[in-house]
Amino acid sequence: MKKYILVLCTFLIISPVFADVFFEPQWNEFCPNKYANLDPEKDYILAEKKYWQQRKKEFDQKVKHCKSLVPEQLAACYENLRQIEGNATATHVEELRLKYEESNAAANMWNATNYQVNTTNYMINNAIRNRRY
Repeated sequence: MKKYILVLCTFLIISPVFADVFFEPQWNEFCPNKYANLDPEKDYILAEKKYWQQRKKEFDQKVKHCKSLVPEQLAACYENLRQIEGNATATHVEELRLKYEESNAAANMWNATNYQVNTTNYMINNAIRNRRY
């Protein structure tokens, strides 16, 4: 009985690893939820939607390619696809984070410059008002 329980526990621990290899990758594993169901034929305006739409089209082509392989190569293809798409998503998210930080830095610099100009104008206006003739 103990052997069966041990085998069952071992199988349950290892099975998620095998599941990733044998089951076809799904687009929602790599894409933010709000972009997961974009229409592949629609002409989107927002750059972010266009990016995820194009990635989805390429992903579908890669999955189709994997499905055309012999079963012995299928697991390796799915694993490779998961790695490529995971890296692409991580890279894109990092690029967005950097752009956001740059935008915030520029806005902060603008605010600091605007504050300095306003302070200088205030001082000049006060000096003119307090000037005696």
